[in-house]
Amino acid sequence: MRDVMTHSVVTLSPEMSLAEAMGTLSTIGVSGAPVCDAAGQVVGVFSQSDVVKLDGSVPTGARVESLMTAKVLSVGLDEGLEAAIGALAKHGVHRLMVLDAEGGLSGIITPMDVVRAIARGKLVVQEPGGGS
Repeated sequence: MRDVMTHSVVTLSPEMSLAEAMGTLSTIGVSGAPVCDAAGQVVGVFSQSDVVKLDGSVPTGARVESLMTAKVLSVGLDEGLEAAIGALAKHGVHRLMVLDAEGGLSGIITPMDVVRAIARGKLVVQEPGGGS
């Protein structure tokens, strides 16, 4: 997991305005990011999809906490990459938080991280049925 995940993760705060959060995502070129409280614990995930659901009617003064997805899907830092791939596929999500033993954010893993691992030979893809 450590060799494949993205380590430097930009986080958002629940109190951020939607404009500020979308500006941050746009600047760093990602579609979503974890939302962390003042103690650094992940409390949600905010993505462009959350804004699209508003169908053009953004409430005045809306904050990230009002739109973020509060259910945080995660894998442990010491879990195998297969667990992360399985969770990405099972839940149909684009990012999983990677948490350390204390529940702190260590990184994030996305389908693109998996593709990079395959391209770099860190993950071997087998044919269906176990053959190579």
